[in-house]
Amino acid sequence: MEFSQFSGTPKAFRELLSDRKTSKDQYHRVYFADDIRYARLKMMGISPSEAIRPKALPPVINIRMAKGGTGKTTIAGNIASAFALFGHKVLAIDGDAQASLTGLFGIDWATEELTHVGELMYRNYRGKPVDIESAIRPIYQDRMLDLIPSDITLADVDSWLMGATNREAAFKKLLESQIDFFCQYDVIVIDSAPSTTLLTNTLMLACRKLLTVVWLDGQSLKAMKVLASNVAELNRAFADQGFHLDVHIIANGFHPSYGPCRDALSTLASTYGDQLNDNIIPHSTSFMRQIELFKEEKSGPVLEREPNSVGARAIIDLAKSLVKEYEIQLAGIPIR
Repeated sequence: MEFSQFSGTPKAFRELLSDRKTSKDQYHRVYFADDIRYARLKMMGISPSEAIRPKALPPVINIRMAKGGTGKTTIAGNIASAFALFGHKVLAIDGDAQASLTGLFGIDWATEELTHVGELMYRNYRGKPVDIESAIRPIYQDRMLDLIPSDITLADVDSWLMGATNREAAFKKLLESQIDFFCQYDVIVIDSAPSTTLLTNTLMLACRKLLTVVWLDGQSLKAMKVLASNVAELNRAFADQGFHLDVHIIANGFHPSYGPCRDALSTLASTYGDQLNDNIIPHSTSFMRQIELFKEEKSGPVLEREPNSVGARAIIDLAKSLVKEYEIQLAGIPIR
């Protein structure tokens, strides 16, 4: 009911979805992301069967930091899940050769044949057929959350980007040339690699506001300066094309009893105050339990594994704020 933003009684909520085939466990009715989308559209007075997004690219949320270990993938996977549970159709893209996002969603990239975003970009650049559907791994039913996974071969993308004409626009051109596919989603979430490469640059040039995750320690604060310098360099290099990249920051790993955490948060707020999200993600062991090391297929975001945890609550509140920050719509309809 919270995800649907329904303020009535449980009985009224069940009546709202009375024409849906919902399942039931021992104690509760079980709803899925597509049920929530159905409910929200119905409350807006729109027939869910007729809700079609306009032929326009959705917001691109590119999550990047200049060092690893800041919780970037955790934020990427969980906000993608949360957006879907709010009723938005989401495309997640693993843009890191370490394939951490792929693993978070329970896919064993070491044993499966995958088509990553680098291959799609290469085919589009060479004018070859681009079959994005074959790359998609559905995470939630009815296209509510799809994933373009990654594997270690994504690290080879820079080898052909090095000699490509207008290489920085390679990902943007893929989006634009395949707009009929990408426009079906309400938002695209990218988990980018921490290192500065040709691939990370081309992924950054396809968005207008970079989402960066800063762990509350001294090393991450220094890495934030490195990333800010990278962003400033891109803005100078492509200013004549009307490009300007902003940065939105998420503070992660806060523990109120740790003095260094409090100091790092204070420094972050004083340096990047207007760019800092109001929601501070706490240090929570629930995030550490997302990955099953020996049964990767059972891995999943904290929203699925521990939905009543402090970590899950923080992610829900963060996702709500990002819907507004990035102006994410519902089937092309602005959210009030």
